[in-house]
Amino acid sequence: MGEGERRRFVVTLLRPPAVAPKWSLSSGILTPPIGLAYIAACLRREGYRVCIIDPIGEAPFEVNNIEGHVAVSYGWSIERIVSAIPRESRYIGVSCMFSHEWPITRQMIYMIRSAFPEAVIIGGGEHITAIPEFSLVDCRAIDYAVLGEGEETIVELIDRIENGDDVASVDGIMFLRNGVPTPTRPRRRIHDLDSLPWPAWDLLPIENYLKNNLSFGVSEGPTLPIVATRGCPYRCTFCSGSSMWGNRWYARSPGNVVDEIETYVNLYNVENFDFYDLTPIFNRRWIVDLCRELIRRRLDISWQIPAGTRSEIIDEEVASLMARAGHRNLVYAPESGSERTLKLINKRVHLPAMLDSMRAAVRAGLSIKLNMVFGFPQDSTGDILRSYKFLARAAWIGVDDVTISTFIPYPGSELFRELRQKGRIRRLDDEYFYSLLVMGDVRSCASFSERIGRKRLLFYRLFGMACFYLLSFLLRPKRPFQTLWHLYKGRHTTRIEKAMSTYIGKLRLYNRP
Repeated sequence: MGEGERRRFVVTLLRPPAVAPKWSLSSGILTPPIGLAYIAACLRREGYRVCIIDPIGEAPFEVNNIEGHVAVSYGWSIERIVSAIPRESRYIGVSCMFSHEWPITRQMIYMIRSAFPEAVIIGGGEHITAIPEFSLVDCRAIDYAVLGEGEETIVELIDRIENGDDVASVDGIMFLRNGVPTPTRPRRRIHDLDSLPWPAWDLLPIENYLKNNLSFGVSEGPTLPIVATRGCPYRCTFCSGSSMWGNRWYARSPGNVVDEIETYVNLYNVENFDFYDLTPIFNRRWIVDLCRELIRRRLDISWQIPAGTRSEIIDEEVASLMARAGHRNLVYAPESGSERTLKLINKRVHLPAMLDSMRAAVRAGLSIKLNMVFGFPQDSTGDILRSYKFLARAAWIGVDDVTISTFIPYPGSELFRELRQKGRIRRLDDEYFYSLLVMGDVRSCASFSERIGRKRLLFYRLFGMACFYLLSFLLRPKRPFQTLWHLYKGRHTTRIEKAMSTYIGKLRLYNRP
């Protein structure tokens, strides 16, 4: 198929509206869809006409209540999304990254099928990759599911369909054959990440994100996401990331990463970059070379790792280099302060060494946040108390922030499969998918712990966060006043300041006439 034939139709890529608890303290869901932007860039490189529909970027502060649930969606309604699809769309790709968005995504896909009965609908993203058989049966309007990295797969799939070839030879997909989910061979991971084109941000309403300082991390000015590495060699039983990205760690060259950063500084006046990698700090030489390249070019930007990273190689030298290179907010993910719990969830961290790393990061001037999880299946009150002790030591060191989530069995994780086998997750229905939202809800939680009930778990969570911040403020008496001043000025330097600002914004948003 020649390029001229590829230009006769449109490949449309879209994401669903973002779904969140009504009173979530996070605004990190209002971020650009970097996965779709990568796929669009690969399709465009091969000569296809591509359209991206981003309902969040078009209307980030449009809020719709989800009937029957204490949840809201952000962005265009699904009716508005479907009406925006170009009529000449022959292929429509739908991304579902988060399982709690599956009900609204499924509804949107059925509406797309009704409006475009002849189009080929392709589903992808972390949710569909985690449970592809379920997704295809639960939403039979999907023609093909792309599993894992989608850049090479979707190009090959569309090429095969257009040429009339058998799609069963396309690695990394699944489809229904006579009503039965039929997988092809797994696709080989993309090793040379430098070979991928940079995300096609020009196809998105990117200015809406930039002018509103929407970001996953702390708001440090106009922000874009960036992905420098893929994969994680660790196998934590609660994490679903390996089902999407695999357990081999691959990295772009530091020069290629900084080239992209410099391009966006010049093109969009970007001031901050959020690294979306699963485990960006894994190879010491790589992170040192990246920092030195950023320092050499004097780009005057900040960058963050808001999702968390490993800490084994963050010592005095690395932390100092990161700070000199513009790093501002670093997230550690110990998950628990209990060695027993860490062993049970296969979280291979050494807590004393992590505390030493935090000390080095604080001395370097970095703002530090911890991600903790309470309520793993075998957690006990003793394990929670050990986590409290760890949090107290972190506050004493000078860690700024903590988020304590309650454990939720996410599709694609080992614990999800175990709880399904034990009958603890009875049905994968809309109630289950919406229940995943309690992980970010400050007013409720679910418990999958064998020893701790829901109400007690919610108390442990809120009490732990309250004690951490009380101790932090007592140890640094100036901090409460600095926080109030930053809120007044609309400036955020820590995650608690961003969370408080988000909560105030929601009060205003929900009370608008």
